[in-house]
This record gives sequence, C-alpha cells and structure tokens, in this order.
Amino acid sequence: MTLKAAIYDPYLDTLGGGERYCLSVAEILLKNKYKVDIFWSGNQDILSVAEKRFNLNLKEVTLVPDIFGLVPKKIDLIEDGNLKTTYSRPLPALNLLQKIKSIYQKYKVLSQYDLVFYLSDGSIPLLFSKNNLLHVQVPFILKENYLDKIFNFFKVKFIKKVICNSQFTSKFLSNFPKDKVNILYPPVDVEKFSSSENKENIILSVGRFDNILNAKKQDVLIEAFKKIYQNNRELKWRLILVGGSRDLPEKNHYLNHLKKLAASFPIEFIVNPEFQQLKEIYSKSKIYWHAAGFGVDEYLHPEQTEHFGMTVVEAMDSGLVPLVVAKGGLTEIVTESFNGFTWQTIDELVAKTQLLIATPSDLEKLSKAAHDSSQVFSKENFETKFLDLISQ
Repeated sequence: MTLKAAIYDPYLDTLGGGERYCLSVAEILLKNKYKVDIFWSGNQDILSVAEKRFNLNLKEVTLVPDIFGLVPKKIDLIEDGNLKTTYSRPLPALNLLQKIKSIYQKYKVLSQYDLVFYLSDGSIPLLFSKNNLLHVQVPFILKENYLDKIFNFFKVKFIKKVICNSQFTSKFLSNFPKDKVNILYPPVDVEKFSSSENKENIILSVGRFDNILNAKKQDVLIEAFKKIYQNNRELKWRLILVGGSRDLPEKNHYLNHLKKLAASFPIEFIVNPEFQQLKEIYSKSKIYWHAAGFGVDEYLHPEQTEHFGMTVVEAMDSGLVPLVVAKGGLTEIVTESFNGFTWQTIDELVAKTQLLIATPSDLEKLSKAAHDSSQVFSKENFETKFLDLISQ
C-alpha cells in the first residue's frame, strides 16, 4: 500500500538550507514508497530549480494548493545606514466562525495523509495527519498571551515529534515536552564533493544574498577582505561570494549594495549557481568564511545566528578550512584549532586568516581534519536516522 506524505515550507522559493532540508526529506520519502505532496501555490517551476540547485531527485513530487497561506511579504528597510531585508507573514483577521471553518477545511485535507512534515515559521500549527512532524530550524523565542498558551498546549498534543537541526536550536523549545524533541543534523551529500589537487588562492563564502533571519552578512566579509588586501597586496588572493537571489540579480538591492562595497577589489560574485558549478568552486578554494551571527547576542536573538551551517560542512568536505562566528550551531561543526577557527571580531577574522595564509603546513593539516569531520553529517546518516524517527 502506498503511503501519503505532505511537506510544508512557507519559504520554499528562497531555496536556502531549510529548503534543502525539507526537500531532502521529500526525496527520502519518495525512495521509501511514499507519495509526496508539497503545499505550495507560488512558482510552479520551483522544484525543477531546486533539483539543479541541490542535486536532488524530486520528479515524482507533486505541488498541491497551499492550505496554510503563510505567504512571506518582503520589506526593505534602512537601519543605521545599512540596507536590511525582512519578511512578514500577514494573515487575514478571522472571526470565530471563520476560524472554525478554516480548521475544519485543514482537517479534511490533512487527515488524508499518513505523515506531515511542517517547517515552522515560529508558530505552532494545528496538524491532523497520522504522524505529524514539526521541523524547527530557527530558535524562535515564542511570545504568547494567555489564550495563545492554552491553544498552543492543545496543538502540541497533535505533534508526534519535533525535529531540530542542531542542539543550539533545541535549547529554545520550552513549549514542547523533552521526549518529543529530537536532533537531526541537516543532510550534506558528502560523496558529491571533492577537493582539487590544484587549489587556488581563494577565500570562499556561500549564502543567500538577502538579510532575512540569520543574515549571511557578506558586507562584514567584504570589510575583512579589504583589510587583508590593503595589508599585503602581493598575496594575490581572491574573495568569491556565492549565493542565491530570490529576485532577479539586477533587482536585488542588497546584492547591488554589496557589489558597490566590493568595487575595485579582487572580489567576485556568483549568483544562483547550479550544483555542478558550486561543486567546482568549492573544490578549488582553500579557505571558507562564514559571518552569520556576527554582532548578535545569541541568547536575546538566537534566530539571527546560524542555526547549523550546511554550506560550512560542504566546504569542509571539499577540503576548505572554515573560519566561522563562534555562535549558534556553528560551534557544533567547527572545533577551534582542530578542524578550523572561530572568531568574534573582524580583526580576529583577519588575523587568523593571515596566519593560515602564512603557514601552508597548518592550512593543509586543518584541511584534512575538516574533511574527516564533515563525514558525520552525510546524507546516508541523515536518511537512516530520519527513517528511524518516523518508524517509532
């Protein structure tokens, strides 16, 4: 008998790490005889784009109308002279009768499924399948009034398991019983990455070109690279910034802002690469930078840190030495001086990078340790653990 599964991700068209996580779940369910639907009423070509971006097989996945309606609305803001992009999820105000009708309509749809995998936007949904899995990839601090607490207590009863992408994220889930919370690190297709024997003097960073949630803060990396370049122009190193753009690149205000900051320096931008191109860039680079969480108080605003860091693992698997902000889930991947470095200030990032550049033997030793460490996060390990979770 064919089982039916549904997946919901309100941010599907951003095609970030959370989207890769959800779509990897879809691929695994397909392999294990599930018929998989995704609730999505946006761009109907999104799955073909995702297949190329993430190297996934999603041809048997079906897009069905979105019954949740959490459509993010982009807002561009200027804060302290810097461009910041955020997303709000306005929902229509419903009276009691409309709310009851909405719940009943969701029940009719969701009760047909054997499994629902729902990516939380910070709220707790009301789900009605036989096996409801709530995926939490962002450590939101939930603000509730008295009525919200009562309703959320009721909704939690319908959720069989909460799946977090890191230990860091799980620390903020006070609304759920501990026995429902599980840690399942994101899947990285480590077999698909490799390290070139002819690496070039490239510092690489991969991340979305926007400022939503855990912003990748490429502007900080540009500032750091300028300092290194100005200190020693003879090094002949390049900074390559790779990332996805939800908008057309020429209409992406944040990306255009970054290009202005980088003008006249050996800094390159690669936007919306396909998987093969991304793999080649990883293979020939030496050092990996990651700035998500920089300048953030991770206990006051945990949602603004990097909650895991899939691109960091991809880089490590490709033999790059990572230098990451010492916050969020990144410290579960990178161990100081063993398989990379952590940093808190731009000057610290600059100093540790210059040390690596100046000592090729240390760069080589850390590169091997980084590669070996990355194997823990393989796609195979993820699949085994996920299938075990849904069978319990």
